[in-house]
Amino acid sequence: MLIYKYGKIMHVNTNYLILDHNGEGELIYVPNIERFKKDEVRKIFISHIQNEYNNTTYGFDNFKELVIFEDLISLQGIGPKIAISILNEGWEKIIAMVANEDKEALQEINYVSGKIANNIIFNFKDKYAKFLEKLEGFETYKMKKVTNNFVTQFEDTMKMLGFKNPQIQYALDKMEINENIEKCVEDAIKLISQNQNEIRI
Repeated sequence: MLIYKYGKIMHVNTNYLILDHNGEGELIYVPNIERFKKDEVRKIFISHIQNEYNNTTYGFDNFKELVIFEDLISLQGIGPKIAISILNEGWEKIIAMVANEDKEALQEINYVSGKIANNIIFNFKDKYAKFLEKLEGFETYKMKKVTNNFVTQFEDTMKMLGFKNPQIQYALDKMEINENIEKCVEDAIKLISQNQNEIRI
């Protein structure tokens, strides 16, 4: 199985590049095209898909990104187009979303439905959690997960008190939520009451 090709990038377009490999030019579709520069000589990890619907080469900056692409297209309902759209968010960000079971964030990505998000999380949350443990800055990801939990508690408390989503979002945009949920709620109520004219309900 061919894992990567080494060559010179001859052309860069909006979502693909042309790689000169041993005197032959190959068109390769890649996520985050801005990482690849014309005239750059480099290694590109590849996945070639050939079937009755597709005969296309996809390229990646590193091996982990290739693995995640292969993981995604192994799931029902996810083809290369959706997988590339997901990876356009950044592979580190994607594994953090999946490991942290952040379904809402996944659904904000083009072509990702609730069903697809659930499927990705169900199949790969444990695997990607192990990926995260090996990454530099893992503590940042753990802290983000803790912060998300505080935000969820804050949102639930505000809803129980009768506040509407636009009011809650306004407070979230203006405040930093921490473990002192009671104090955060008090501050949010003051903020909302003082700025009612800015909030559309």
